[in-house]
Amino acid sequence: MASPHDPRTVEAARARAGRTEISAAPADGASVQTLDAPGRGNASGLICVASTLDILVVDDNDRHLDILSTILRGVGHDVETCGSGSDALHRLANRRYGAVVLDMVMPEVNGFVVASEIRECALNRTTPVIACTANVMIARERLARVPGIAAMIEKPIEAAALVMAVERLPFRVRA
Repeated sequence: MASPHDPRTVEAARARAGRTEISAAPADGASVQTLDAPGRGNASGLICVASTLDILVVDDNDRHLDILSTILRGVGHDVETCGSGSDALHRLANRRYGAVVLDMVMPEVNGFVVASEIRECALNRTTPVIACTANVMIARERLARVPGIAAMIEKPIEAAALVMAVERLPFRVRA
């Protein structure tokens, strides 16, 4: 597995083809808005982070964890990673985060369960969640009913889409 600081990891994230979309839903899940992000390229060159957040990145795929954390660290955020939904819930119960980037399809405790249960964690009750999924069409309907989902980004992850999703969060909790 490549190191999160390996330039090839960042390049893999930058080299994704296609149109970048961010689907942002209000915290109450009432509607979904689709925004166009800039095309491929170095997200850190496109966006200057206004404030550093402590971000929990949750994905059962080590390669995705590397890519997501490298992108977020590259623009100045503090990132903690974990590889399962149950580990994420444990961490969320014990530490406040400014945002959570959450894979929706994981074994045992999936992202939909984690996103719902975050609202029960006193420290992270209002922490915004960015959902990551390979199947936006199916996830969009299910996520509309989950409170606290602030944005949805599609896999494969494009650096600009991830950075813009974090920067456009409707509210932030300082960690």
